[in-house]
Amino acid sequence: MTRHIVVDCTPYGAEPSGARRRAEELLRRLPALLSEDVLEVHWARDGGGPPADLESGGAHAADNLVHAHVDVSCRGGARRWWRRGRDLKQRWRHAPYTHLVTDHGPIVAPDRVRNLVTLHDLRFLHGYGGLVRSVYARTLYGRSLARAAAVLVVAPNIREEAVAQWGLSPEHFVVAPNAVSSTLHAEEGVERAGVLVVSRDEPRKARGAAVAAAAAAGLALAIVDAERDDAVLRRHYASARWLLAPSLLEGYGMTVAEALACGTPVIATDHPAHRDIATLGAEGIVFVPPPTRAGSAWRWPEAVQALGAPPPSRVAPPPQSWDETARIVADSIKSSNAG
Repeated sequence: MTRHIVVDCTPYGAEPSGARRRAEELLRRLPALLSEDVLEVHWARDGGGPPADLESGGAHAADNLVHAHVDVSCRGGARRWWRRGRDLKQRWRHAPYTHLVTDHGPIVAPDRVRNLVTLHDLRFLHGYGGLVRSVYARTLYGRSLARAAAVLVVAPNIREEAVAQWGLSPEHFVVAPNAVSSTLHAEEGVERAGVLVVSRDEPRKARGAAVAAAAAAGLALAIVDAERDDAVLRRHYASARWLLAPSLLEGYGMTVAEALACGTPVIATDHPAHRDIATLGAEGIVFVPPPTRAGSAWRWPEAVQALGAPPPSRVAPPPQSWDETARIVADSIKSSNAG
C-alpha cells in the first residue's frame, strides 16, 4: 500500500535554525527510504520554501517528493497551529493522506491518520514562547501528544522531561537524534585564534554571556547568527580556538556538535541537552555552570576560567549520521499503515 505522507514545514522561517536543518537533511533521504510512498511537503508563504537541491532539477529532488506553499505565516505561533489544524483536516477530506509528520502538532484525525510529532525542545515549559503556549503546554499539551501515534525527539533529555511532565509512557517516544552535515568537518592548515559563538540573539541563547566571557578573557570574539552556507560556517568553526555555548535551554545543541565536527573544542553550559551530546559519543566539551544576568550585564566567570586552561586533547562529534536518523524516522512511518 502506498502511503501518502504530509510533512508540515510551516514552522520554519527562511533564517537558519537547527529545526530547519533537520527537516532539510531528512527530506534529502526519506524519498529513497520510502520509495513506494509520496511525500507532500508544506511550506509557509514567508518561510523561504525548500532549498534549491530539493526542488525540481535539484541534486536531491525526487519523483515522490512534492512541495506546496500554504497561506500561513511561519511566525504565526498559536494562530499558525490553529490554522494548520483546520487546513490539514480540510486537506484530508479533499484528498486523504495516511501520515502526518509535524513539529509540536497539530494532531489531525488520529483515528485515520498516523500522526508523528517532532519535539525539538520544550522551551515553552520554561517561560520561552509566550504565556499562551506556556499555559497550554502545562494543561492540555500532554493530552494532545497522547493522541499522536508516536513522538519523535531529537535527544534523550526531551523524552525524559516529557515523560516526567505529562506522565506518558517512554515507549510513546522515539529518539531520532540530530546529527552533523558531512560538509562540516575539520580543515588542515587553518590558524586558530579567538573564540566563536554561533546563535541567534534571543533570551534563552544568552549570547551576551559569550561576549562578556570573551572580553573578560581578553580574547577576540566572532559572532555568527544567520549563516546558511556550510563552507563559510565551516571556516568560522575551524578558525576558532573555542566555541562558546552559553545557552540556558536547548533540545540538542546543534552548534556544539557542528563545532566538534570541525575540530573545535567547546565550552558549554552544563544542562541536559549539552550533556546528551557527550552521552551520544562526543568528545571535547568542557561543561561549566550557566551564566548569570543582572539587568543587562552578563557574568560567566567559569567560562573565563575555562578559556585560560589547555583545550581537550580529543575533539569529536557524536557518531550519529543523518542517514541513521532518517532510517529511524522512516521506520516510524512504516511501522503502521493508518488510513
